[in-house]
Amino acid sequence: MRFLTLLALSVGMAVHAMAWDLSEHPAATGEWGYRPMNGATASINPPPFTWRPENNAVAYNLEVAADADFAALVHVVEKTRWSAHCPDKPLPHGRYFWRYRAWNETGAPSNWSSVRRFDVPDGLTIYPMPPLSELLKRIPAEHPRLFFRPEQVAHLRELAGDALADQWQKLLERANALLANPPDTSEPPKYPEGTEHKGEQWRKIWWGNRVHAINVTDAAATLAFVYRLTGEDNYGAAARDLIMAFCEWDPKGSTNYTYNDEAAMPLLYYPSRAYTWAYDAFSPEDRNRIKEVMAVRGTDCFNHLRNHLWRPYGSHSNRAWHWLGEVATAFYDEIADAPAWLEFSMTVFYTCYPVWGGADGGWHEGQAYWSSYLSRFMYWAMVMDSIYGINAFDKPFFKKAGDFGMYTCPPRTKTGAFGDQAILSDSMRIASFMGLMAAAANNPHWQWYAEQHGDVGPGGYFGFLVSAQGRGCVAQPPAALPSSCVFGDVGLAVLNTNLLDGTDNIQVHFKSSPYGRQSHGYNANNAFLLNLRGERALIRSGRRDIHGSPHHQKWMWETKSDNAILVNGAGQYPHTHQALGKITHFYTSEELDVVTGEAGESYRHLERWTRRILFFKPDVILIHDVLTASEPSTYQWLLHAQTPFTLGNRDISWKGAQGRLDIHFLKPASLVFSQTDEFDVPPHKWAFSLEEWHFTAATQKPETKMDFVTLIRVDNTTVQTAIEENDSGGTTVSLARPDENMTVYLGEHEFRVNTRATSKTFTAP
Repeated sequence: MRFLTLLALSVGMAVHAMAWDLSEHPAATGEWGYRPMNGATASINPPPFTWRPENNAVAYNLEVAADADFAALVHVVEKTRWSAHCPDKPLPHGRYFWRYRAWNETGAPSNWSSVRRFDVPDGLTIYPMPPLSELLKRIPAEHPRLFFRPEQVAHLRELAGDALADQWQKLLERANALLANPPDTSEPPKYPEGTEHKGEQWRKIWWGNRVHAINVTDAAATLAFVYRLTGEDNYGAAARDLIMAFCEWDPKGSTNYTYNDEAAMPLLYYPSRAYTWAYDAFSPEDRNRIKEVMAVRGTDCFNHLRNHLWRPYGSHSNRAWHWLGEVATAFYDEIADAPAWLEFSMTVFYTCYPVWGGADGGWHEGQAYWSSYLSRFMYWAMVMDSIYGINAFDKPFFKKAGDFGMYTCPPRTKTGAFGDQAILSDSMRIASFMGLMAAAANNPHWQWYAEQHGDVGPGGYFGFLVSAQGRGCVAQPPAALPSSCVFGDVGLAVLNTNLLDGTDNIQVHFKSSPYGRQSHGYNANNAFLLNLRGERALIRSGRRDIHGSPHHQKWMWETKSDNAILVNGAGQYPHTHQALGKITHFYTSEELDVVTGEAGESYRHLERWTRRILFFKPDVILIHDVLTASEPSTYQWLLHAQTPFTLGNRDISWKGAQGRLDIHFLKPASLVFSQTDEFDVPPHKWAFSLEEWHFTAATQKPETKMDFVTLIRVDNTTVQTAIEENDSGGTTVSLARPDENMTVYLGEHEFRVNTRATSKTFTAP
């Protein structure tokens, strides 16, 4: 016995000696970080946990306790392969502590991590993640397994013959057209040797292969859906033929994930839908071949996403994970790794999605990518709801997500938002998506928005399934809501005079983002946009010919393309999280909106750039810029428009079809004006021609401190202006309308505004 005791002691000491230290250095740019952070207050219950992954780790332990000594454990994860975890039960409100450790390939545990403290207040949204074992139990044993369950097929058939007969008829017409004229199933080509990367030929193949892949596999999914509801063999056989032709494509070839992810991603979800809906139309040999192909494609996608839980800011990855979830759901008992893919996808959703926004519903990547990515997410939202009983719209972000579209793009607004490709977005384009979210969230304002555009919902099998859910709400205009809004989590303020009608709206967008200028939200911090009656007036300049092109990188990603400020001719850190901004003040009322942003950290040699915008609704905008540089510098104040400015001595004007702007530079006294319609790097000639004008108001004498005071009048509104320098170093601006006098004091560390209805002081934080 003594020998066994000594042996056990020596083994225990050996294991302890083998313990190793974790890599707990702070999160770098592009990393999600330790969550909950030490001292954080949770915003959802239970809070999700994330920690730095270890290169040699095969599993992790997590402990959550009510005391720092971990004697009162409240949640324990013995082994998880992921460096993130969401508990399956909420925590009672109170103070907690958490730590983790890792296990390496030899079975040796690391030392425990640092202990981090967090608080869970009462009243939070309860949103636990079901464990994998429970998720697997919820998937039907039989097919179909995506969007609807076997027991729902009979009800869908009833709707097709009755309440949804019109939609069903359109779907049948589409399926019959595919029977008569099936798509080309030839394998998409690779890039010929010598193809210029990002050039015209490259783009045609890159995007053309995506379109080709969708044509084949979405056709198969449509036919499979019709087969499932009709039971008619011709639809099932046609779906089978398309999927088997797709299976002849080399999954490591032109549609491989690393070769062309835009072509690869549709080949995750469309075949999965076709497989589960037309399951009976495939022979056992067919199914084995499909499983082989989908296992390769799923593995390639998962390998690309493997580090997504810690580095979740990759734009394309933020839709790939839920496409992988569809594969995992359809093949959960047929592909060996599918359960792991399912757990991974759900862990992404519960711990780090959405990555681009918070509880106020904003979206860092801008209006176009907001609608593009979240409309794709709606497929997964339906899968989660119908198969797993999880309502995505119970999550705080989704309860507010539609506000982003409603405020940035009121009805009949053509365009004019920040973010990549926003020029292509308008209120009509997002109306159907707003209707989808309205139904899911039961939000009457979003439903009203959709109805303003005559939205009847999406088409195809997805539209049929949306209608079959029968969810909806009575539309209500947002007349009682403030017309302006701030999305503080992403650093965007939108100032409107009319939230109900874009054609009668004067609108200011202002960005100063803690996300910086990364990904598709690359516009400069403290930049602003001005839209008149639903159309662009003072714009963000440039238009993407192809992502990553010289024009995209060297013009649009640079500060010179925005209504912002250059220092010594140089802009902010381009296209990076390093360029940090923050909205420090926001105030809204019927007559006055105020927003302030700080963007000094966005520049290499700038200690401070505070931009204050005071919008005296509906037609007077006062902008105050306060800058401090680390060395004497010159400053260039920029504007952009689609037509030229008329330049004066201390003022300029601009006129477009939608209205007129008069812009007065009240301070500093000596500025040199210039404008050009040239781009340093224009778009590719094969893409399109682009005419825009770029105005600069430049200081001449290098100074460490500078402030600009600029007044914008809309449509010749009458405003008498007086400016006075104060002994304190501040500036008083007096504005006189025919029926009102307004006074603004602009100091270095505070500003005050007095109007007939408002008297407020704003102090620098």
